[in-house]
Amino acid sequence: MFKTLKKLFIGVLILALLALIIVKRAQAAGLTAPSDTMSRQQVSQNSSHIIKFTTQNAIQTTGDTITITFPSDFNFTSKTISTVTFTHGASTGLENTETLAATPSASAWGAAFSGTQDRIFTLTAPTDGVGAAAVAASDKIIITYDNTNSVNGSSNATYVISIAVAGSSSESGSVAVYLLTGDQISVTASVDPTITFSLDHTSTDFGTITSTSVKTSSPNITFTTSTNANSGYTISVQDQGNNTNPGLYNSVSSYLLGSADASYDSSANLDSVAGYGIQATSATATIAAHYNQSSDTVGGYTRTPQTLASFNGVANSQAVTITSKAKVLGSAPAGSYTDTVTVVATANF
Repeated sequence: MFKTLKKLFIGVLILALLALIIVKRAQAAGLTAPSDTMSRQQVSQNSSHIIKFTTQNAIQTTGDTITITFPSDFNFTSKTISTVTFTHGASTGLENTETLAATPSASAWGAAFSGTQDRIFTLTAPTDGVGAAAVAASDKIIITYDNTNSVNGSSNATYVISIAVAGSSSESGSVAVYLLTGDQISVTASVDPTITFSLDHTSTDFGTITSTSVKTSSPNITFTTSTNANSGYTISVQDQGNNTNPGLYNSVSSYLLGSADASYDSSANLDSVAGYGIQATSATATIAAHYNQSSDTVGGYTRTPQTLASFNGVANSQAVTITSKAKVLGSAPAGSYTDTVTVVATANF
């Protein structure tokens, strides 16, 4: 009889111990899917931390806590709770954003840094128990540190961050992060300087010039410029004339129709005087003042390169158009008149 009772007592004791172990295991469930996404993984650099995990039990009873503990090599000295956000929810973990305060209240979670170099961060559930700020069972939790006063450890090594829930339930988990001596890639490249320049026509014809009206040559000439020069480009023009002065030249009679007039002024109104010159227009480039003319006023060519237009910046297919106009004196010798104009585009790198 005694032996039978003894065996029964031992059996009951074993069952009780097993039950206790099962309860303990249930109470010490593990957090699932813990992770820490950092903005920098270089040693001794400031980095943000986006810490995520899923809790199996509700965190809602007054005094319940969530504690994140970083290794002692990390430094969060002077970090404030205003640089931390705490969200949670059933789907994304972003559904509910909690108010954090130095001490818990009915509407706020308590939040505090402690330990060496403030490496331990503890959240304490609100004082109203089950309420709007409660974390439900199976909620996804996101705790985000910005990079203010969040300094990484100093070793090129693996570090383990601990996460623990305590109070009405007990859950824990950990996540490893690896720090590098250098976490950035230096990327270099070069782009060759370029410029393209084209003329849509290389000749223009006045036909017959008279002394009674101003004649416009045909066609107008358009220059198109592209360059990756930061300071853009300059277009210059240079006239051949009679090799001494600028203008339309009749070589047989050695007669020059001066540009912009017989006095080689920089501009002239051909309604009033005989002469020859151009007007320039552009939607993007800046036209030199004496070529920026209208009606029958023209700018004169010179025997040396003269700026026609310029642009300060990278240019893509920018157009400058010149219109040539002329009128002669009644005493101008009959015959053929010609001129050669050299156009140069310079990229300003």
